[in-house]
This record gives sequence, C-alpha cells and structure tokens, in this order.
Amino acid sequence: MSRREQGERHALWRTGACFIAACLANGCAHRVDSIEQRLLLPEAAGRYEIAPHQAFVYPVPVDTAGPAFPSAGMPRELPAFTLCVAFVVDEKGKATQVAPLRQAGCADGAAQPLLRDAALSAVSGWTFEPAMFCDYPDALSRDRDWNGYGCAGERVQARAVPVTLAYAFTFEIREGRQRVATAKR
Repeated sequence: MSRREQGERHALWRTGACFIAACLANGCAHRVDSIEQRLLLPEAAGRYEIAPHQAFVYPVPVDTAGPAFPSAGMPRELPAFTLCVAFVVDEKGKATQVAPLRQAGCADGAAQPLLRDAALSAVSGWTFEPAMFCDYPDALSRDRDWNGYGCAGERVQARAVPVTLAYAFTFEIREGRQRVATAKR
C-alpha cells in the first residue's frame, strides 16, 4: 500500500473515530435522543482540481455536536423527517453560510420549522480543522513527504481552503420517544 493510500486510509479512520466519539457523547447526554448525521455531497458543489504536486487534506471535525430536539411544540408522533443542511467550512475551520439544502432525499424545512431551526443552529456552531492544499515542489516530493494527516515535509507550502459540506439529520418521534438520527453515509 502506498504512503498516499495509507494516509487516505488513516484520514478516513480518524474522521470515523471522531464521528463515533461524537455519537457516544451525544447518546450519553440525552436518555431518549440519539444522533445520526449523514455527510452528503451537494449536487451543485464545485470541485478543486489537484495537480500531481499537490495533496488535499479534508477538514477534520473538532466540535460537531448534533442538534438538540426541540423541547416543546412537537407532536407525540412524527414519522422520520430528514432535513439537510449545507455550509462552508472556511479557512479558519468555522461553519459559515449555513442554509437548508434542497436536493433529493431532503425534506423542505418549512414543513417543520422547529426542526429546521434546531439543525441550522447546531451546524452554525460547528468547528473543524480546515481543509488544506499542500503544495510540493514536484510530484516526487509529494509522494515522499505527504503522510495524509496534514501538510508534511520540509519544502511544502500549506494553504487553508474553504470547502462546502452538507449533512442530513433525520428527526423521528415514536410513542413519544424523540430521536434525531445522524449516520455517516
């Protein structure tokens, strides 16, 4: 397995570990609530072109607590209702430009404004280690020095870049038990 594949594998593992830790923490905080979030690719998302001498470091979640289920104003029963939220992780790692996402599989937030507002509020407070472009002098330097965790090597130039992400939150109430479902896709 190449160094790059090892780095990508470790980055996926680290993201998954952060997600599991967040789910466990949220599960302990609320007896009847659980959190499940799916990372989505917005249909209209742009793409960065990566040259052979560059590497891309995906943003790493730092604080991504799921939405709190509204404490009042909710019915006793609510079938699974999935809301999607798109946002930009800026160069400082903050979630900005947070807005409902309209695409296949995402409900219109106007039907459940309390749930929409809970999801938007939660995501607005999220922080990440920002996405990075690692610029190496050449492809051989990149292959030798890049470790997948971040920009590494003596002659690397690192620059934070904004990225657009989206998550889906599924809210559900069964027999009076509230559940906010979030699972990585």
